[in-house]
Amino acid sequence: MRKYLAVAKTLFKAQFAYRFDVIMTAVSTVWRIIFALILWGAIFANRESVGGFTYPEMLSYYVISSFFAMMDMSAGVLGEISGRIKDGSFSKFMIIPSNTQLHFLSQTLGASAYYGLFIIIALVASTLVFRIDLILTFDLPRMILAVLVFLSGIAFMNSYQFLLGIFALKYQDTTFSMHLLPSIISFLSGELVPLSLLPGIFTAAIKVFPFAHVVYTPTMLMIGRMDIREGLSGCALLLAWTIGMTVVNQLTYTRLRKRYEGVGI
Repeated sequence: MRKYLAVAKTLFKAQFAYRFDVIMTAVSTVWRIIFALILWGAIFANRESVGGFTYPEMLSYYVISSFFAMMDMSAGVLGEISGRIKDGSFSKFMIIPSNTQLHFLSQTLGASAYYGLFIIIALVASTLVFRIDLILTFDLPRMILAVLVFLSGIAFMNSYQFLLGIFALKYQDTTFSMHLLPSIISFLSGELVPLSLLPGIFTAAIKVFPFAHVVYTPTMLMIGRMDIREGLSGCALLLAWTIGMTVVNQLTYTRLRKRYEGVGI
């Protein structure tokens, strides 16, 4: 366990070298809030509520969902794995005495912790500058559950990105995974619009998949629009998918690594 904690600490410190990335992450976070203000300001101009959301609740949803969405640094796993496989440096992960998937999860958590500091600053500043009446629940069980769901979501997304990354052991072109799939996931996770605004049948279908619980579920818990029972159900589903994905990853990795001819093997 200590070695994975060391990896997380190392990645946390390594982020000091990427000042531009930190700035762009903060700018992207603020832009999400500006987008919500412009879009929903126009929609709420002639109505009191939309899909059961009031204007302050909708803005609160975007503030909190932006935090959860931007805190998830697992997307870097896909790029790093595929890049290292192509340049031959992935071989070191086959040699060091650690679980490769846990190694990358530790990297994700370390990077997320660092970026989270600046994301919080950007969100607090946006809330004050744009005078957003932020709505948050003060129900401690819901807040704790929201954090647990989010951490479970990071674990799942890391395993998902890991699976896509190791496919570079077999396929040379992973462009589709890097560019198109993130847009689809952003929609399924509730980053673009709250899933409760979709027709009931679509919302029910989407919630069967884990992506909906990475952003949407913890956000709805934090603003007090989801009960504990539904939150627990989402957390259990995430954990089940993560365990299943981990097993699939291990089997796939064991099979595909035999094809690898990287430097040092």
